[in-house]
Amino acid sequence: MPTIDQRSRRRFLATFGTCVGGALAGCVGSSNPSSNNSSASSNVQSDWPTVGHDQANSRYSPTGTAPIEKPTITWRLPIETPVRQPVFANDRVYMADRTVLRVHDVATGDELWTYSSATSDAQMITAPTVRDGVVYLGITNGPQSIVALDAETGEQLWTFGGKEIGGVSGTPTLDTSGNRLYLGTKAAQIFALDAKTGESHWQQDVFGPVTNTLAVRSPFIIATTRSGEVYSFGEDGKGLWRTKLPEGCDSPPALSNRWVFVGCNNEYVYGLHPVSGRIKWETYVDRLYQGGFVATTSTVYVTSSRGVVALGGRKGSTQWSTKLGDFVSCAPTIIDETLYVGGPRIFALASSGE
Repeated sequence: MPTIDQRSRRRFLATFGTCVGGALAGCVGSSNPSSNNSSASSNVQSDWPTVGHDQANSRYSPTGTAPIEKPTITWRLPIETPVRQPVFANDRVYMADRTVLRVHDVATGDELWTYSSATSDAQMITAPTVRDGVVYLGITNGPQSIVALDAETGEQLWTFGGKEIGGVSGTPTLDTSGNRLYLGTKAAQIFALDAKTGESHWQQDVFGPVTNTLAVRSPFIIATTRSGEVYSFGEDGKGLWRTKLPEGCDSPPALSNRWVFVGCNNEYVYGLHPVSGRIKWETYVDRLYQGGFVATTSTVYVTSSRGVVALGGRKGSTQWSTKLGDFVSCAPTIIDETLYVGGPRIFALASSGE
């Protein structure tokens, strides 16, 4: 049973912790009263530029650090609608609250710019991806399916799709080079776009709406659908394999160099072979939270409504689990050797379970 420190056991991501949503968005600052707001950004060692941290949706930053052991709130903002998860890049926090993308200075909380769609029914369900000075944002029910914005000013650079293509409710995923952008739509299609122009390089039809972020680790692009299908495509768009699961998938897939991890509405976590797509194991997790998993080489960390479970080995057996006592309302995150998970409170646990 891992020990729990309800403040911070070791280090904490200084921008937003985990995916704590709701009425407040906060920054983590020093517990020393003499500290000032500027220390928040200067001590952060790595960005979190997309919802799963990286292209593989690993939610794992092995070298990330944060400066303090007893976090306090540096700034806070009232938010009219819940925010699933912010992302952080180049000392800026990006938050989509369904109708507006808001960008704030990480040190002060000052609003730098906002973006909203031209139509009132358009929604931004999840956070954007930020890289090389560009913000890539998926939109549902709007005149575009995705927009690319200048990260400095918020100026629109290009758009793609629209209602005929279908809404994009998952965070768009860049490849390692930053040249290709991958996304799935509610109209059951997968697209590979030129990240600089928005031009479509290829598209593939799938069975069922794609409502989550794709996972990318060369040479695989992995997508899940609400119909319970898991697809693997090559970088050229060629279908590599397709696996049917018992129920729909509302969790984004996560890729390690050994496994494809997928969660289903039947509360099972599945470990698939990345080359063949064969199901190698399945493990039931009571009240599985499907917002995302932490994927390391041999272990996947998942959350239930009341705790955290680590699964690993060839059979996906439970390595350790702990109950937190509070309702868990977001996916876990590992930074360095510490696992963070949130709900009404933020918890920090040893990722080893010791």
